[in-house]
Amino acid sequence: MGRSAGRDDPIWELRVGRGETNVHLVTQLHGDEPAGTEAILALVRDVTSNPEANLDLLSRLTLTVVPRANPDGAMFARDEDADGADERVTRRENVQPWRRRDSRREPDYHSADEPPGYDLNRDFDPTVEFSGADRSSDTRSSGEWTRYEEDGETQWRHDRQYRGATLRGCGLGLTPETAAVADSYRRADPDVAITHHHKSVETRGRGGEAPSLLSVMAPFGPAYLERAPSYERDDPPETIVNPFVDAEMSRRSLRLNSFVARQLTSLGEFGTVTRYGYEPLWGSYLDALTPKTNAAGMLYEVAGQSDERDSVDYARKVAVSRTAFRRTLEALASDPDLGTVDENRYFDLPVESSGPTSR
Repeated sequence: MGRSAGRDDPIWELRVGRGETNVHLVTQLHGDEPAGTEAILALVRDVTSNPEANLDLLSRLTLTVVPRANPDGAMFARDEDADGADERVTRRENVQPWRRRDSRREPDYHSADEPPGYDLNRDFDPTVEFSGADRSSDTRSSGEWTRYEEDGETQWRHDRQYRGATLRGCGLGLTPETAAVADSYRRADPDVAITHHHKSVETRGRGGEAPSLLSVMAPFGPAYLERAPSYERDDPPETIVNPFVDAEMSRRSLRLNSFVARQLTSLGEFGTVTRYGYEPLWGSYLDALTPKTNAAGMLYEVAGQSDERDSVDYARKVAVSRTAFRRTLEALASDPDLGTVDENRYFDLPVESSGPTSR
C-alpha cells in the first residue's frame, strides 16, 4: 500500500475476517521494536490456518493489520565492527533527510544523525480531515514554531491551533510511511485502533519499582480529565487529555484496556500488567487518528528496547504480545462495547510512567 522513504521497501496491509466490528492494528512504527510484528503475524497464521476453531473472530471482526510500518528502521544495517560487512542493527527512525521545502523549520522529531530520519510516531498530522478519498491539511504552511534548547542544541517544535485547542508538538505528515498508515486507517474506518511498541527498561513505576513486562494505555478525553495522572487544575486540558475524544469513546477505550490488562494479569504468566500515565502526543497514531472515527484506542508496550542490556528476552516479548493480541480480539468478538466492564477500574491499574524512548 506504500513504500518506505529510504529503502523503497513495500509497506504491507493485510485484512482478515468479515465481521461488523472493524479493528485496525499497526506494529513497528519504530523500526527497532519488532516483537509486535512477529506476534501479530503468528496470530494471523493461527487464525487463518484453523478457521473452524476461530469462527467467532473471523465472523464478528474485520481485522486490518499494518505489520512493520517502518521497513527502513527494521532493516537498518551498518558496519558496526569495521570488518567490511554490514550488520543489521535496526533503528527507531526511518531513513529520510529533512528538506527546506518540507517545512519552515526542521521539526524536533527529525534526527540529524547519520543517516537522518523521522520518528514516525511523532509525524501523524492530527489536523488532517477525512473526507471521502481525500486527505487535506495546511499544517506545513501554518502554525507557530517554538524554539527551545535540549542537551545544548536548538530544537523547533510545531504548535498548531485546531478546533479551539493548542496542539503542542503537532505532527507534520512528512513521511510516506505515516501517509500510508493514515490511508489504511481511513479505508478501514475502525471501531478500535491498536498499536504496539517496546518500552525502555529504565521506565519505573511510581514507587521506583522495576518495569512490568507489559503496559497498556487508553487515550481518553475531558470526561475523565481529573483522573489523568498529570492533571493540574490550571493546565490547558489539551496538554492532559485529548479534547477530540468524547465521553463514549473514552469509556470504550478505558473498558477495553482495563478488561484485557486484568485478564492477562490473571493468567499469572506475565506478572502484573500496568498502565501508562496517559497524556496526548500530537504526532502519534492514537491521538492523531482515533478521533476521526471515534475508535476506542489501545497501546501495548512490552519491556525492553532492542539495544538495552537488561532487555527482557525477545521470545518472551513475542509471547506476551501474541497472548495480548488474542485476548483483545476475543474480548471484542464477544462484546465490542464491553458494556459490563466498569471503565473506572482502569484507573486502579498501577501506573508506570513512559520512559524517554517509549511510545
